Amino acid sequence: MKQMTAVVLVCALGALLPACQGLRSATLDQARAAWHVLQQEKPGTVPAQKALQKYDGAVALVVKSLRSREGTTAWGKEMLLGGAHPWRLTFDAPGQNDSSLALAEFAHCQPAAEVKLHGFEKVVAHGGLGVPVVLTQDDPRHVNRPFHRSYGEYLPATAVLEFPADVPGHATEARLRFYNPLAVSAVAVGRHSQPLAENLTAALQAALRDASHEESGPDKHVSSASGEHASRLFFLSRYDKARVPVVFVHGMFSGTDVWKNSVNELYANAGLRHRYQPVCFSYPSKLPVPASAARLRELLTRARQSLDPRHENAGFGRMVLVGHSMGGLLARLLAIDSGNDFWRAFFDVSPQRLAGGVDADTQHMLQQALFFQHRDDIKTVVFISTPHRGSVLADNSVLRKLVRAMLFLPSTAGEQVKTLTALPAAFINPELRTFHAWGVGGVDNLAAKHPFFRALARHPVGVPFHSIIATRGAVDCRESSDGIVSYGSAHLDGAASETIVPCSHRCLEKPATVQAVVKILEGVR
Repeated sequence: MKQMTAVVLVCALGALLPACQGLRSATLDQARAAWHVLQQEKPGTVPAQKALQKYDGAVALVVKSLRSREGTTAWGKEMLLGGAHPWRLTFDAPGQNDSSLALAEFAHCQPAAEVKLHGFEKVVAHGGLGVPVVLTQDDPRHVNRPFHRSYGEYLPATAVLEFPADVPGHATEARLRFYNPLAVSAVAVGRHSQPLAENLTAALQAALRDASHEESGPDKHVSSASGEHASRLFFLSRYDKARVPVVFVHGMFSGTDVWKNSVNELYANAGLRHRYQPVCFSYPSKLPVPASAARLRELLTRARQSLDPRHENAGFGRMVLVGHSMGGLLARLLAIDSGNDFWRAFFDVSPQRLAGGVDADTQHMLQQALFFQHRDDIKTVVFISTPHRGSVLADNSVLRKLVRAMLFLPSTAGEQVKTLTALPAAFINPELRTFHAWGVGGVDNLAAKHPFFRALARHPVGVPFHSIIATRGAVDCRESSDGIVSYGSAHLDGAASETIVPCSHRCLEKPATVQAVVKILEGVR
């Protein structure tokens, strides 16, 4: 009689909170039967392998059936299935489990096997218990999680059905848990530890999508103080206080997608995966180099204030910066003190004298960009094809004009550049008076004859650094170039290591460069 009452109750509630389309109680029956075998059998035996196959097949059906609930009020809430053997399917609530992710926090759950991959050298994935998925939050009302992409959060997860002990008089419970494979590699099933299935590459496909819109897209008309809204710092996974942030900084005419193979290879290396957490900085490269560096400095400060306010997390205190081309210059500016040299590289008057000719916002931008101290929490810097002495191609005025036309400048920053351009020539460093807009723009900053580079040369990098230099396979690297940056400009004395890769300037997705980055990260202590 009690069983019949429970069935009637389940069916009644199911009418109010419908189960997923196509999901049958028989699917959960199959998963539980296989789960019981896995609890008893040692992993790898024939019975365990057969049970695992049946179990994963059932979990895949459950995950697939979730799509009927996307966008409804039932999403992420428990569901009830009637039948001869009634079931209650439950999910973790937000914050309930540190090792898993709550479905209710996301808008979509897509099997990783369905994600079409582009541009990856390998797929970081293997079989095991559960079904790899990509959890996505791209609802504009909920995507503003601090220090994640503005267009959403894309995280890898592994869906696992677990079966708590039965409670008399209640429907049998099955809990669908989404484990974070970056934090958990195996779960206990009875007397055994079962390795989790995983696919870490699929989530990167969306999280590091082509970021060309960062240069010319939705933020173009957003009012922003020197790129405040157009420049972003974002984590590719949920923050882990025990892991060291590795901050990847792209170069000109580029975006965060260029780091996909480096991050993917970091994930493929079990040791590095548990030591580091990848972070990306995205910025409009038409901004003045010192202004972009100031924005990176500011966002790192905000991130630490938010995630590690007491500076107790060992990982955040040992950050690694990896910068390509112009991004390497940004990274370098975070590892040195400015003194007065960078101000003098641009202006021939004191800050006090200049203050009367510019507005308060522009004064603030200049102070932040040209007067700074190194960050104590940055312990290692990796330079990739970085023009420490400028690029001779940037000295070509025709080329500079072409590049300027192809890049965008956030509106407020554009107004600030106009303000500086309108200053009397007597205010400007005499060497810049023949430059477009007094040599303020990011393109002009890269010219080898820009006084910015003499200021830079006066300030050696204050932490261990490594150089990866592309030479296009030249026999004599000392006379070589990657097509944009010469070896002489990319080389810095005092490097902890210098790796030559036979590639052109856009070398980031090449195996030689990726492996060089991995080797450096393995050696960081």
